[in-house]
Amino acid sequence: MLALLAIALPASLPPAVEAALPSAVKTFSGSLTSANPNVTQPWQLSRDLPDPGFLFHYAITGGSQPDDVVYVYIEGTYDAWDLNWPLMGEGWTYCSPYSFQPCPFDAGSYNVTAQAGPASRLPISYSIDFYRVPNPPVDFSGHIPANSTVRRSIFGVLLPSAATNSKIVLGVTSGSYEFFVDNEDETVVNRNTQLSLNFTKGFHLLEVDAETEGIGEDVAWSVQMSGPPKLDVRIVDICPTLNPKSGQSVCVTHAEATASSGTPAVSYQWTVSGGKLNSTAGQWVTWTAPPGVVASYTLTVNASAPGYVSGTDSLIVQVTPEFPTATLPFLGAVVLASLLVIRRRFRHQPCKQ
Repeated sequence: MLALLAIALPASLPPAVEAALPSAVKTFSGSLTSANPNVTQPWQLSRDLPDPGFLFHYAITGGSQPDDVVYVYIEGTYDAWDLNWPLMGEGWTYCSPYSFQPCPFDAGSYNVTAQAGPASRLPISYSIDFYRVPNPPVDFSGHIPANSTVRRSIFGVLLPSAATNSKIVLGVTSGSYEFFVDNEDETVVNRNTQLSLNFTKGFHLLEVDAETEGIGEDVAWSVQMSGPPKLDVRIVDICPTLNPKSGQSVCVTHAEATASSGTPAVSYQWTVSGGKLNSTAGQWVTWTAPPGVVASYTLTVNASAPGYVSGTDSLIVQVTPEFPTATLPFLGAVVLASLLVIRRRFRHQPCKQ
């Protein structure tokens, strides 16, 4: 990583790029009160969030004292992640199966709990979001209250190809902070600053750190990173669990693509790990499960447009056994009882000489 240029910009900082984060994979929000100091919400995740992991965003409002904090816990299929930090203000963290915070996040059933700190003065409102790691161009921002004990935001970007002289605009409207790229300290930010950096292809970790610079300060920051125009695509309709034996063998779903700038003509291309699609092109598709096969199937869509970095999303569809799961213990008991009856009959038969 090579910093080619670092210049101060005027206090009034224009956006570096025309960009925003992609649509959140999932958003949870609510209010914690004295009557309900913790709120648990279910989440049926129908797609894997594979390497390089995911980004977690939080925004906590309503409290200003050091004890006015919120904790977030995720329990479920993999019991893999517990953000045991007292959250206040707005910020980010990054989690990946191969990072310093191991947390595989595969499709499954989860419960997401937001819990007020034991000494928090309520009510406190919260909004928490999960994102796939985005491609540039992208725009991150956050707010670290002066009395917050969590004074870092960690996030990342995924570059589809190497980038030379990639522009990063570091904004600050109050306080100061250090900016890191791939754990290397790039600069101290106490006024709006622009960097020009070289990036290799792949994932890069970005960090805003106010643990030394900015300690005890109210820090409001932003990080904007330039890049070629891109498409963000997501499959909107989640397929229910299918049971072909009960006549449930078809899923109708569609995708929506959002461009970082402009209004390009978008093409959609679908693939599937099994079963049959009525078409491999278009926003809407109908998928039919194969007969007599119990498995999980993955539907994948790629959105492309001339001059834009393409986007991809996947959806996992579960096909159940012919017999509902709830009947399996009963069937097992029937089979066991039958075997016992046969065994008793055999034992009471006279031996033949």
